[in-house]
Amino acid sequence: MPIEGFDYKEFAKSLSEQVGPALPPDIPDPDKQYIINIVFNFCYMAGEAIANDTSLNFNAQQASIVAQFIGEWAFHKSIDIIRSGIDPQFRDPILKKIAFTIFEIAKTAIIKNLPQGDMIAVVEHHVKKAYAEALEELKSKGILNENQVKEALSHSNIDEMAKAQAQEQMAQQQAAQQTQQPQAQSQSENYIQQTNDTKILKLATFAIVLKHLPPEKRQGVLQKFSPEDAAILTDYASMDDLESKLDKGLVVKCLKEIKRTLPEPRKLSTSKMYDRLYKIVKNSDISKISNMIMKERQVVKSFVSGAAGQGKAVEIPARVADIICNHIEEKLSK
Repeated sequence: MPIEGFDYKEFAKSLSEQVGPALPPDIPDPDKQYIINIVFNFCYMAGEAIANDTSLNFNAQQASIVAQFIGEWAFHKSIDIIRSGIDPQFRDPILKKIAFTIFEIAKTAIIKNLPQGDMIAVVEHHVKKAYAEALEELKSKGILNENQVKEALSHSNIDEMAKAQAQEQMAQQQAAQQTQQPQAQSQSENYIQQTNDTKILKLATFAIVLKHLPPEKRQGVLQKFSPEDAAILTDYASMDDLESKLDKGLVVKCLKEIKRTLPEPRKLSTSKMYDRLYKIVKNSDISKISNMIMKERQVVKSFVSGAAGQGKAVEIPARVADIICNHIEEKLSK
């Protein structure tokens, strides 16, 4: 049964029509047509397979996501393969392996209702894995040697495009600032020119997080940065269309790198939470706390009563105990 609102033929045609203008100038004309055709064919076949699989019950948006993943990665990896100098007769088997992998992984990700960022990351991980496996298979058959495999793995059109896009965005941002604030821009431009692209991209990525924070928390976070970095963060956070201007795959990578630099979450234990609650109870009006937990579940009442010395101590998961302590502290502070 066709999926309402999803015409896979038109979708494949539309996506393939976008390929030509986006192709790098170093790709020979015959290879450009090959890439256009491969994007159309893979999207068409993926869309048709999804539309005919009644067990999936995908809507138009979900079906489009799978087909678009396949089209975009067919575009990028075909460029990588061509730039690597791999014989044309071995292109299709490599790209088919990648497309099939994306088809299965993307379907599973949608069924599991993964967030968009996680979906992009997991698809990219499996694309790289499938690409490397396909190259190793050719090496094992004596078709490619070790140097040819390394050469093929060294190319990444998606990263090159993302870097070029980030540089273009920075240039546009600098031009806009130059029009509005010539003097301030002069200082900012000097700083940006001295800052590498990776750091600028990370600041732009972090600005996505920053713009969704409440104003008071945003200001507190900005104070932890240098004045120059804080100025860049503020500029990016004020852009309404920031998310649409950054490559989603690159944003996910940057967020993961930022996450790795954050301190590990503090370790919780029930005993520590019990001591914490004991101090809260000891330094507060017990009647106020009793009224506060009157309508809570019995396990919460027992936990608090135990800390107050009015009953037997009861052990609960440390994370739950932390939530209870935070809740009581918040209520007492009002």
